[in-house]
Amino acid sequence: MNRRHIGRSIEDDIRDRDAREPGFAALVQAEFDKLELARRLRLMREASHLSQAQLAARVGTKQPAIARLESGRYLPRLDLLARVAAALGARLDVRLLPA
Repeated sequence: MNRRHIGRSIEDDIRDRDAREPGFAALVQAEFDKLELARRLRLMREASHLSQAQLAARVGTKQPAIARLESGRYLPRLDLLARVAAALGARLDVRLLPA
């Protein structure tokens, strides 16, 4: 088992692996971005006092689709995100940012 050294951060480990495998840090960031989107969706749904099934009905989809969104395992299509945002009374903001 590979143990991290005391005093090292996960950022240090990511930086080291990215030096050995260029592009690794970008992959990690993309996964964090998906998880952050999923977390925000769940928090907004819960703040609206909606179950996954209730939100799905408002969006015009089924509960498993909302569960998949909240899992953070994949990046959803923009049209679905726009419908979810509208159902939650939110606005979808898509931007391109420098890496």
